[in-house]
Amino acid sequence: MASRKPEIILGLIGSIIGLGVGIWIVNYGEELTAYIQTFTYFSGALGDNVTQLGWITFFASAIALIGTLLIGKAPRTWGVIIFLIGLILFFVIGTAWIVSGILLVLTGLMGIFRRPVPKSWNAK
Repeated sequence: MASRKPEIILGLIGSIIGLGVGIWIVNYGEELTAYIQTFTYFSGALGDNVTQLGWITFFASAIALIGTLLIGKAPRTWGVIIFLIGLILFFVIGTAWIVSGILLVLTGLMGIFRRPVPKSWNAK
């Protein structure tokens, strides 16, 4: 099996930041309502319930974390899932998700398209 270290590193950083953002939104959501509603693309049903946005962020980040840890087993499948999580949450959470979103989108694209160098090529 080839090395997937770059995907794992980017995915772990993005997922952990996303988990932190989710916890931050859940804990301080009512105080941040104006901030979050300003930067989310969904006003109305989702945008008005900031705590719900925080839980969506938390669980999506947890799924991305699991996908990152399993990306070596099925890189294209988990790459697509991680890519979709990163992209969709840009529209759900908005700019609070920008760092996590960029890292997870890159992780997903690398999982889908990158062909890692086999370990036998690196051996000397």
